[in-house]
Formats: sequence, structure tokens, C-alpha cells
Amino acid sequence: MIKRLISGVVMLAILFPLVLIDNTICRILYSVLVTFLSAAGCYEYINAASKKMPRLRKFKYVLPVISGIIGVLTCNATFISNAGDHSAQLYPILLYLLSIVVLNIAMLFVKDSDASDIQTCSFSLLYTGLMLGYAFSIRYLEPLEINKLGIHMNGANAFMYVYLVVLITDTFAYLFGIKFGKHKLCPSISPKKSVEGSIAGLVGGTIIGAVGAFLFGIISFEGNIFARIITILVFSCILSAVVQLGDLVESKLKRSFEVKDFGNIMPGHGGILDRFDSFIFSGLVYYIIIMLLEVMPSNHLILGHSLFLSPESFPASGSFPLSQFFALGGQSIGV
Repeated sequence: MIKRLISGVVMLAILFPLVLIDNTICRILYSVLVTFLSAAGCYEYINAASKKMPRLRKFKYVLPVISGIIGVLTCNATFISNAGDHSAQLYPILLYLLSIVVLNIAMLFVKDSDASDIQTCSFSLLYTGLMLGYAFSIRYLEPLEINKLGIHMNGANAFMYVYLVVLITDTFAYLFGIKFGKHKLCPSISPKKSVEGSIAGLVGGTIIGAVGAFLFGIISFEGNIFARIITILVFSCILSAVVQLGDLVESKLKRSFEVKDFGNIMPGHGGILDRFDSFIFSGLVYYIIIMLLEVMPSNHLILGHSLFLSPESFPASGSFPLSQFFALGGQSIGV
């Protein structure tokens, strides 16, 4: 427990200043950190998978380099698009697709390789490259104003809010699970997780996350305070649920590879993926929600009454061009 606490404090001492301090040096160091996390996470994943699929050992030093590039490109695409280059949003996706093509060709020359090898390598880049990159890119989200909901989303505060939901959900689920856990949640995936702990994590993450949203200035105290409380409670509840689902997915992957932890770089926590698994999933979902709110007409963003897109919101053809999506999203994302 002491090792876990110390390594957690050290990690936060490195991460939070790079999130909260907005200058060129911190942005560069943040990019270096994301590159490292993405590359190290990919190495952990392929190294664990290679225990059951020895053929993947040929790729465990190449794929992390590709993943690191995809991760930092994904993260910084949000920042670059704010300068007017909205096509930057496509660069990491195109690199990922190109990498998949190259992997498929490379597997032709690996003896006894099969579809599972390609799938594992492809998912490693998706998980530790794109997904991790999008999760950490919320640090670059510019203020998003949704006046009818009283929401004010921005980069640093949004990052702190999501991380708070993750931390509280994990902590409450762990502590209450140990003390009061009697009913197994998913015994075939993670025998130690309990229904009681899961409920405690969901309640704690939702309530304390909502309180944090007010403290971080994401939700204002002006206007209809009841509607604002309901809004952020629903938002926090969604993220808290995703935190636990992400943790279960990680447990499923480790059980499939027959490993206890993906790594040991963080004493008491395990590896990079063991520490950031929940944040990767919840951060990605947060990013997607914000992007959807960006492209939705403001007159339809009334939570509790209606949340839909009318036919008038789309072009006459009924289509919604991808370029328009990136253009709209790029208008308010970046530093």
C-alpha cells in the first residue's frame, strides 16, 4: 500500500503541473509524456500478448515506436486544429490505417502467423495509440459554452474533472469492495470485484465528480441550479460507469494473456496500462461527448427535455460531411 501511494503521488506530481501550467515548455513536456505513455503501454501490451503468441516478439520494439507517434499526433491534433489546420484531425487516423496495411503485409513473412496476430497488433495501436491519445487530448480542449445547460468545458479543468471521477470511482470501489463486498461482480473476469464495491464506486464517482465540476468551474452556480446539478450528475454517472467498464476490459485482456499486470514500472500499480486503463476509456468517452456537443445545434442541447437532431440540422441530401464535422470541432478545440 505504501509503495502504491508513493508511486501514485510521484506520478501526479509529474502529470498535473504539465496539465495545469499553460506555456510552451509544459506543452512540449506534455507531448513527450504522452509519447512515452503510448509507446510504453504498447510495449507492455505486446510483451504480455507474446507470452501466448511468441511470433509477436518480432514486433514488440517496432510497434511501440508507431504507437508513440500515433499517440502524440492524436493528442496534438486537437491543439494544431485550433490554429486553422483542421486536417490535422485526420493525420493520426490515416497513420493508424497505414500501419494496419503494413502490418498485414508484414505478417505474410512471419512463419505460422494467423489472424489473431494481426488483430492483436492492430488493437495494440488502437488502444495505446488512438484511444490513449484522444483521452489525453482533453487537456487541449478550449472552452465550450452551452448556456442552456450552464456548462463551461475547458482543457485543464476538464482533465482534472475526468481524472477526479476516475480516482474516486476506483478508490470507492476498492475500499467498499474490501469492507462490504459479498456478491461477485464478474467472477470469471475479475474475482475480487464486487457488486457492492461497484455501486459504491458509481455513487462516489457521480456525487464527488459533480462537486468537483462545480469547484473546477465546469458548471456555474448561476441560472437554474437544479438543471445544472442534474446535468453534471448524469455526466459524471456516465463517466463513472465507463471507468468501471474500462477496468473490466483491462482485466479481461490480462486474463486472456494470463498475466497479473501488464508491467511493473509503477510499484503498487503495475504498468502504464494498469494505471491508466480507466482513464483511457473515460477520457475517450468524454472527448467523444464533447465533440458531439460541438456539432449539435445549441437549440437542441436541453438535457432532460430533448437531445436530438432535427432534419433541418442537416443538408438537404440528409448527409453530414466529415469535413464539416472537423471544421466545427476545430473551431473550439486547442489551447
